[in-house]
Amino acid sequence: MIELKKIDYASVSEQYRILDAFFPLIGAVLDRAQDGVVYADSAAQPRQFYVEHHFGFAQVFGTRSYTFEAELEHYLLAKDFTAPKVRLYTPQLPNFLETSEWDGMRSFRQRFIIDPDGLCKAGATGPALAQGMTLTGINARNIAEMEQAFGVTERFWRDRGDFIAWGGAVVTLHEGRPAAICYAAAMANHCVEIDVLTLPEFRQLGAGKLAVVLFVQHCFEQSLQPLWDCFANNAGSVHLCRSVGFAARGPQYPFFTISK
Repeated sequence: MIELKKIDYASVSEQYRILDAFFPLIGAVLDRAQDGVVYADSAAQPRQFYVEHHFGFAQVFGTRSYTFEAELEHYLLAKDFTAPKVRLYTPQLPNFLETSEWDGMRSFRQRFIIDPDGLCKAGATGPALAQGMTLTGINARNIAEMEQAFGVTERFWRDRGDFIAWGGAVVTLHEGRPAAICYAAAMANHCVEIDVLTLPEFRQLGAGKLAVVLFVQHCFEQSLQPLWDCFANNAGSVHLCRSVGFAARGPQYPFFTISK
């Protein structure tokens, strides 16, 4: 595994953008919009790649190389990564991950997509605000309060300024208190990776759905494609995205969580 220089990311990004298994968090690293590292099987003529976001989301893609995958297995088992855990998307599954040694780290995720018709058919284009609920964005004046409430403004983005500029966050307030947030965890190739969080005391009130609907509407207004990925057994997340009009795209895929 050879760590590529950032100047080389652009050529890798061109190859990555055409893949069906495209994840904005990986694309954002390759676009240098968010931080991470990129490894390849060769510096001169790279064919297989491992991209790791600073938060730990990662993906392997390209033409298989036995040597590269063996070195990647050692890297993961030796826990040489800097994040507390690697969260590995594997629509393209390296052979070593099919062995029993990795069974305890394997789960499954599902990709969901939506279009404007799906939003309309779900009857979600204009959900009524429940009593005491309002919607707001995030700016320099309120970001400290929102970070204290949700703790997500620097989870994926480099700093609060980037979060304000690119996160497109929508927050549901309940009687003036932050209740739920929907925002872009990453943006790349005109696609947006949705992240949504409802604080425990405000669940089952529709606060999350309100934030998601307005966020998705804003995406469509900017010709962006919202993408929703979650664990297949996360019933709450699956129910929420389907209630807004998202539909599953493709089969579930294996996902590996490798902790330090």
